[in-house]
Amino acid sequence: MINAFLAGYLGLLISAGSTGGLSRLMIEGPELYPSLRTRQLDGTPIRHVPGQLVRQNPQHSSDADFIEAIARSGSQGSLDGRGIHAALYALYVGEKELGFYGLEAGSATDADRLEEALRDIWAHNIGLDRARVHRGGLVLVVVWTDGVSAECWDAVNQGVAERLIDP
Repeated sequence: MINAFLAGYLGLLISAGSTGGLSRLMIEGPELYPSLRTRQLDGTPIRHVPGQLVRQNPQHSSDADFIEAIARSGSQGSLDGRGIHAALYALYVGEKELGFYGLEAGSATDADRLEEALRDIWAHNIGLDRARVHRGGLVLVVVWTDGVSAECWDAVNQGVAERLIDP
């Protein structure tokens, strides 16, 4: 009985820690940068993500349909939910929009594969400084913008990188 309890407790600790990087990005716009506000949702599709899957903003979920939608949207249709245990979507508005696509891989091998794919997919926008790919362990986050100020852009990316570092 005690062994079963300990095994269950350890499983809970492991699963709680596994999405820590994504859950630390469940923040409101002003926490990222003073002029950002969290975009209000109205149920319409957002950046190729079906509106019925994004019920809140930001949203972090291990729902398979949500993971699939975020993986596809965040990779411009190139990735699916394979090897991904949780996903994050967040959308903010400043002078222009800024958002996150977050993916938590199931293994280091999956994280390496996802990172390589995301960096390749987003290379053009990375070159224009309109996107950055961050990695912290098994967690990958694409931060993108339609053109916020350089000061806001740098502060947000620094904040994301700091939140992905294990405490």
